[in-house]
Amino acid sequence: MLDTQFLRPLGDVGNPDSWPFPVIIERVDGAFARPVVSGTYTGFESFIEAGRRLVERGACAVTTTCGFLVRHQRALETELAVPVRTSTLLSYGELQQKLGASRRVAILTIDKAALDATVRAAASIADDVLIFDLPSESHFRRAILDAEFALNPQIAEEESVSLALSAQQAHPDIGLWLFECANMPPYAGAVAAATGLAVYDALSMGNALYRSTQP
Repeated sequence: MLDTQFLRPLGDVGNPDSWPFPVIIERVDGAFARPVVSGTYTGFESFIEAGRRLVERGACAVTTTCGFLVRHQRALETELAVPVRTSTLLSYGELQQKLGASRRVAILTIDKAALDATVRAAASIADDVLIFDLPSESHFRRAILDAEFALNPQIAEEESVSLALSAQQAHPDIGLWLFECANMPPYAGAVAAATGLAVYDALSMGNALYRSTQP
């Protein structure tokens, strides 16, 4: 988990009650949200150390609270002795293949600019992918990336739904939402209800990862 102080409502992957099985959490000191998202964070060795501590504490698999840690997927899976899934972005290709050629996966992210060629390459994402984010002045981005004020889940939900509806109107061929941000799952139900489309998020990924480790 990143070194953050914002509210993690039910549904956020950093809230243990969001999961239907026991979880253990290691906070990575100094891994603040904005530098991790932007790619300017330089203390990645701390994530490897945190991953090792999780394995020592009995973790059967490891995931993260930031989709942009996909930049380090290969390093983590090389260093850790359990399955690792850093980001929902890794599932883009499989989800798009299941949708077929006539429908498209749309990525909702906290920062479109950060989902650059390097990140897309790490997750094997096509260059013509549909990506949407909230404005820099939005409540959600300011609360999560800069901790300017306390997160208000109701406002964040309204912003997420508005973003999805706007994207759907502009691209009626969207067939599925992929939430990059692991703080967005609390709003998945509202987005699905408003748009009539399913959502794949960090909880979807984490639950599948856990099931894959069980007999």
